[in-house]
Amino acid sequence: MPGNEKAIAKYLVLNKGKISLPHLGVIKSVGAPNPSITGYKEMNSASSVDVCLASEDSRKKADIYINGHGVSIKQSGPSELFNRLQRDNILDVFTQLNINNPEYILQLLDREVLSFHNGNLETRNRPWEDFFSEQDFKSLLCFLLTIGSPNVGDSMHPAEFILEAPVGDISAGNIGVFTFEEYFEKYKSDLKIAIRRVWYGQASNSEHSRARGLMNKDGNVPWVIDGVSGTPKIHRSGQRWRKDILPGERKTIYFLMIEKER
Repeated sequence: MPGNEKAIAKYLVLNKGKISLPHLGVIKSVGAPNPSITGYKEMNSASSVDVCLASEDSRKKADIYINGHGVSIKQSGPSELFNRLQRDNILDVFTQLNINNPEYILQLLDREVLSFHNGNLETRNRPWEDFFSEQDFKSLLCFLLTIGSPNVGDSMHPAEFILEAPVGDISAGNIGVFTFEEYFEKYKSDLKIAIRRVWYGQASNSEHSRARGLMNKDGNVPWVIDGVSGTPKIHRSGQRWRKDILPGERKTIYFLMIEKER
């Protein structure tokens, strides 16, 4: 969920009938996706936005509905477009999308993750062109942003448009609405495959649990490496590492993200 989702929804709700957006026209309806079923619930006040958009749901690609159209909300400037692409299901996604040479691409990604782990890469944000043709990367990004996700498949709330706006000072003048094709053409040179990691044994309970979940999937094993590369942030407890996991049991676990750099 982008950090500006509720702020944008409130701005739109409070300005129904007053503003017009590209592709969508005059804003007459703003809705929240129904949980577990198709359709949406109309939002008519700022307080209804707080209630209806109270929780994240990885199954939805449309964050809100505007005039009946599913809309994915993205933050202007540098941002994460897709979070935590796991090795365990990446080959299935490549195959589903008819991406060329999926096994070879996975080999390239395996090699890049290991190179990063060993300190042989200058940056963890890698050009997508090193792994994909433009059409294949475009197909992958379209699926991840508008159609579904590897863990849950196709969404009951696909996104027809992508809305981009800043975190604060939202106005009709700084809201952009794009088809996926338009969004990709505008930002394709700014997109990167980002190598990210968590550690089994780090002090953060949520990150340690995430690492444990990733390492327990057979398909993720090549991206689960004994020992520590990098350093986790200091937890609010003042510690980096858990006391109940011995130093020799710590592991570094990798996943991928897709990021927009500007």
